[in-house]
Amino acid sequence: MKFSDEQFEAVTYIFERAHGNIKTDYENEVINMSGLSKFEHSFLERNIVNDLDKGVYNNSTDRISAYWVLGKRFNRNLIPAFQKWLRYELDSNDAIAVYQILIALGNMDEPVFNPKRNGSYASWEAELNIEDAKDYLKHI
Repeated sequence: MKFSDEQFEAVTYIFERAHGNIKTDYENEVINMSGLSKFEHSFLERNIVNDLDKGVYNNSTDRISAYWVLGKRFNRNLIPAFQKWLRYELDSNDAIAVYQILIALGNMDEPVFNPKRNGSYASWEAELNIEDAKDYLKHI
């Protein structure tokens, strides 16, 4: 089941709710309108992972959304999948996708960013993010 942008937004709220975050009326409405409220968060997670692995999300924008959503799970069991996707995105030279995966891995306490970097880690720091991704993969 390939998710639309609106459904990705809903899945994000479902994942956040699974972590105990109270959702606003707007967020609950997005969930209800998505048609996904009947699904368990673990099913939604598996669906996105499987679709990424099968190449269902065949454009960068969709993959970035999928990585962002899965990053909201904070599921350390997904680290090997994120590492595999990081290699793929590095090979594809997709700096924004690399950045999104680094953020997801960082949220799972993976040491992805160079500790000597100062300031915020931003998507526009493409070269630094790519170097950090390569260093991270070298050391795992």
